[in-house]
Amino acid sequence: MLRSCTGLLAGPVRRFLVAPLALVFAFVLAGLPAHDACAQLGPPSESVVKAAYLSKLGNYVEWPVRAAPPPNGRIVIGIVGADDVANSLSQMSAVRDPVKGTIAVRRLRNGDALDNIHILYLGDGYAVRAGAMIDQAASRSILVVTESDDALSRGSVINFRLLDERIRFDISLESAEKAGLRLSSQLLALAATVIREKRK
Repeated sequence: MLRSCTGLLAGPVRRFLVAPLALVFAFVLAGLPAHDACAQLGPPSESVVKAAYLSKLGNYVEWPVRAAPPPNGRIVIGIVGADDVANSLSQMSAVRDPVKGTIAVRRLRNGDALDNIHILYLGDGYAVRAGAMIDQAASRSILVVTESDDALSRGSVINFRLLDERIRFDISLESAEKAGLRLSSQLLALAATVIREKRK
């Protein structure tokens, strides 16, 4: 039955999520056996898919030494204005290992300091309102991920969008380079669009 579950997410999204079995986290949280999880829970929500992406992004990013997560330490993901994604991500982290989990979620408000943050996720519309946070993130080599139109032109590195009823993402290599981040070729291959120069 696991194959039918992964069929809920087609194309690149499915390939990205199947390896870590990210979808099974939702099944475990509900106390359901994996073999009938699809029938019980139905397709995953957008917030679950976005959270699953966020939970794995750190495996495909190389930070400069000054900003890198400590060896065998947690990647701290700061989230602004996306409580649904924060909730899903917190649940996934707890299922993996509540004590030694590989990610930690920190809920932030616009304008909060970004101390010890490795990934900053801005909810819909915050790419415009949180311009100062994006600039601060770039100066600290923090990976900025968004879900807003035109966010890449405002300094975001990765932006989620709905394409053919699937959650996809675009990448700005210029923003990544400005922040001193290196993205793996595997991540670039999964992107719907890779922008090498900022849109005018």
